[in-house]
Amino acid sequence: MSYPDWVLNHRSPGTNISFIRGKYYLYSVSSVWDKEKRRAKKITGQYLGRITEEGLIPPARRLSKPLTSITVKEYGSSAFFKAVSGDVLENLRKVFPSQAEQLYAMAVLRAIHHCPFKRMELFYEQSYMSEDFGNINLSGSALTAFLRKIGANREKISRFLSYFIEGNRHLIFDATNIISKSEKMEINRIGYKRQTGFNPQVNLLYAFALENRMPVYYRILPGNIKDVTALKLTVEESQLRDVIIVADKGFSSNANFDMLDDAGLNYIVPLKRNSTLFDKSVISSGDKSKYDGYFMWQRRPIWYYQRNTDGKSIITYVDEMLKASEESDYLNRIEKKLEGYSKEGFLDRQYDFGTIIIKTNLSKTAEEIHGLYKERGEIEQSFDFLKNLMEQDKSYMQNPQSFEAWTFINHLALLLNYKIYNLLRVKKKLKKYSVLDLISHLRYIFKTKVNGNWITTEISKKTIDLLDELDVHIT
Repeated sequence: MSYPDWVLNHRSPGTNISFIRGKYYLYSVSSVWDKEKRRAKKITGQYLGRITEEGLIPPARRLSKPLTSITVKEYGSSAFFKAVSGDVLENLRKVFPSQAEQLYAMAVLRAIHHCPFKRMELFYEQSYMSEDFGNINLSGSALTAFLRKIGANREKISRFLSYFIEGNRHLIFDATNIISKSEKMEINRIGYKRQTGFNPQVNLLYAFALENRMPVYYRILPGNIKDVTALKLTVEESQLRDVIIVADKGFSSNANFDMLDDAGLNYIVPLKRNSTLFDKSVISSGDKSKYDGYFMWQRRPIWYYQRNTDGKSIITYVDEMLKASEESDYLNRIEKKLEGYSKEGFLDRQYDFGTIIIKTNLSKTAEEIHGLYKERGEIEQSFDFLKNLMEQDKSYMQNPQSFEAWTFINHLALLLNYKIYNLLRVKKKLKKYSVLDLISHLRYIFKTKVNGNWITTEISKKTIDLLDELDVHIT
């Protein structure tokens, strides 16, 4: 690195210049012969002061002996999380006043390192959070008691979740499953997962808020319980009011519709293609004049027609591109002679291909309803973060309380990831950087303790420019 002349004027034999966060510092240096490596080894000695254009500013107090050890701790990524997620820590302190810092620190470590609980003590000691939050006991025995205590109080967890539901009108509900390796939990049930077949598992029911673009609520369900049977308790526990529930086909039971209507909730729920409410007469006529109209979505036409029944709207959408794709896929399976696919089956389904049938009690246009439903992709992104980015697709927790706490901490880590994801989205950086990319940049910013003072180490120009573009500054 080249230095300005006014900096180089202070370099003399036995000294070294360090550039840290845009400032120049002068240290004494010496060297000794390393017999094993057979070369000279540099030893940093006394801090001599900060170099400015006006001259050298000596340290406030001089140490009589040279520096013999340096403490280095990870700083960049944890400091960035703290800068963008103040509301998470603040709300934790409201609900868990004596455990907030520990919960938050564990979530940050989970988000940065994807580490299991057994390694958190080591990562915490290596993080500058240990200087911010102090002596948090993350040993194995301490964590066992801590997780049981947190997980035993679902009421507090639910109260924390409610802070993030407030102010959101559009909630997308969906469920995913987590493989559980415990043989001791009653909520473990054999369930089917397409990638791995039948396994002991637990289901997670999640709600994603469209207004603030992040997951805001979860509930744990036994592995053999489908989300349709759990929605009522979810609505009661989360105290949902004045929201629009956007659900998946699995929610389209008469019992759920009755419950939603009784609760006075607005909803957008797709129906299965074999539903008796699916009127195929318009499609089968082949006459586009019988449709109510069309609109463009992602540069392709979506035709639709709408019928009312019992005060609810049944809207049928036909996506011609999706129709062609589904027809081609089915015919290819016939050609491959796959079991269950035949020309007769194709003809039976010919009016199903490319359709989406939605039941709603909202007074919105067909295009608006379709747009809200298509936002469901956001919750799939949540599950991708949870299972792939954070590698939390299985659990080894051995009791329901610990599993609840494990899920809660994962949820906190998911919130933290979404803080970064949404920042990148707002700043239009998602095409260039992923959440993982940004964390990787930040992980190499450290705090170094020199002569009793913590100093932020050098930051690359690329990272400084990125932080400036995101308008988040780490000092």
